[in-house]
Amino acid sequence: MNAPVSPATKAASSPDDLSQQIENLRADVMKLAETIKNDMSDEIENAGRQIGQTGRDARDTATNTVIAHPLTAVGIAAGVGLLLGMIARKS
Repeated sequence: MNAPVSPATKAASSPDDLSQQIENLRADVMKLAETIKNDMSDEIENAGRQIGQTGRDARDTATNTVIAHPLTAVGIAAGVGLLLGMIARKS
């Protein structure tokens, strides 16, 4: 890949060569950072879509369950309301 740098080669490098190498390295780091940022953005976007879809699925399931069992849903809602009322009264 890269040839080993000997002390003689290091001494022969001019400040302009070092400046150019630093600039090249800086450009490579910026490209890498941009690539990582784009990959992370894509993954976050996909995760957001999955979370949204899971929420919609849960809402649809709850809605269908309430439609299929209305009396059970009313009983559960009344029980939860009574429980919360008792807790709030003690506070």
